[in-house]
Amino acid sequence: MSCNTRSGKTSLTEAQARALADWWGGKYRQVISPECPGNTCHGVIIESEAAKNLAIPPSCPRAVFSLEEAKIIEKARGHDNPGARDWVG
Repeated sequence: MSCNTRSGKTSLTEAQARALADWWGGKYRQVISPECPGNTCHGVIIESEAAKNLAIPPSCPRAVFSLEEAKIIEKARGHDNPGARDWVG
């Protein structure tokens, strides 16, 4: 279950972050931060090559740790990744 952070964003669960990393070709990361409930944040780092393959505009975030950031990228992509497993956010 996702929780709201103090910044008002919905943090990704570990399962969501791992699924997105697989879907986007990024890398799963777990970091400790005072912004996250329990001080653990789960996210995806999208490196430049993966960003080009996903057709992500440069204005989109490359480190995704919230559901809101993930939705921005999904809207910007404009296409599906037919070879990846489905992700439900």
